Amino acid sequence: MSEMQQEIRKIREIISQGQNFLVMGHRNVDGDAYGSSMALYFYLKNLGKTVEIVNEANITPLFHFLDCHTLVTQSIQWQEFDAIFVCDCGELELLGKPREDAPDIFKNTPLVNIDHHNGNKLFGDYDLVDTGASSTCEILCNLLENTPLSNSLLEGESTGDKSDKILPTPLSPGGNYISPLSFGREVGGEGSEEPGGWGGIITPQIATLLLFGIIRDTNCFKNSIRPRTFEVTSELIALGADYEKIIFHTYKSEKLNYLKLYGHVLDTLISLKWGSIIGGYISQDTFKQYGIPENELGPQLINEILSSLDGSDFAFLIKETEDGNMKLSLRARKNTFNVSKIARHFGGGGHIFSAGAYTDKTLSEILRVIEEMDVRM
Repeated sequence: MSEMQQEIRKIREIISQGQNFLVMGHRNVDGDAYGSSMALYFYLKNLGKTVEIVNEANITPLFHFLDCHTLVTQSIQWQEFDAIFVCDCGELELLGKPREDAPDIFKNTPLVNIDHHNGNKLFGDYDLVDTGASSTCEILCNLLENTPLSNSLLEGESTGDKSDKILPTPLSPGGNYISPLSFGREVGGEGSEEPGGWGGIITPQIATLLLFGIIRDTNCFKNSIRPRTFEVTSELIALGADYEKIIFHTYKSEKLNYLKLYGHVLDTLISLKWGSIIGGYISQDTFKQYGIPENELGPQLINEILSSLDGSDFAFLIKETEDGNMKLSLRARKNTFNVSKIARHFGGGGHIFSAGAYTDKTLSEILRVIEEMDVRM
């Protein structure tokens, strides 16, 4: 049994034996953190558990179409939990104020760390971390499912191995296809090594949340994918995930003022190192000019426009937040540049080719670091 399988079994045991759980993601919640946290929240609720879900920042209106943002609170209300689940977060400090305000809870409660980021600090009592996965939502599917296919895949990919592994399609005795994500079966019965009582139902809502996180973190399957990613995606759609709804609200719902803002950024494009690094800056005044709150600007500007410029190595976008600080996003256009080095310099993190940070440094200081730091691999 692989190390990851052992960790999954331990976490399932915690869920089976516990009743009260806290679920959190990093404070600057993105699609993967939100999708994985909310999917786990509903899955635990379907098992009859009592669950609190907390995030420091308000959930961006970009995610409101999923119709569950009102369940998230900004501070921890209860005092005792059987476990704390931290989704898509490389280190505890990124949980922000809710954790700072409740140190005793975090000191005395088992921590389950579910993540796929390089550089994860492995802060959990249980660390389900796979840096080869496309997203935390993909990893969460491995936790929620229980099939021979899942176990075989985990053995091949538990250390981030991205090599293709072709496995036979699972068939029932009658020759019918069995979904690798057939979560609804009862697990823990006679002859099972799984904890008694394990096994919930993946509803279309949960499947949609998981697929949402995968799509957002891979930029609609343009980066950080492996064969497992498509297998999970196919099965989530078969289980009722609303793919069309996700695509419509993520990629086909741009408003005119947003497009005009994109034009402004292109008109004021910042070019460094003779055009090998390009990016943009949006001040609070500019956000107000176009009637767009900073937290409602999605990733399309950097993912689809800035990082697509021919001749550049990587792109950046710097946004001034309402509190006067800066939010930095970085995307590598070529796979020979590690932009996470820049993000880590400013206390952030992410992936080698896609990273970000939140900092109180000035625009000029950020630009100096971007231009001077060597991020070649």
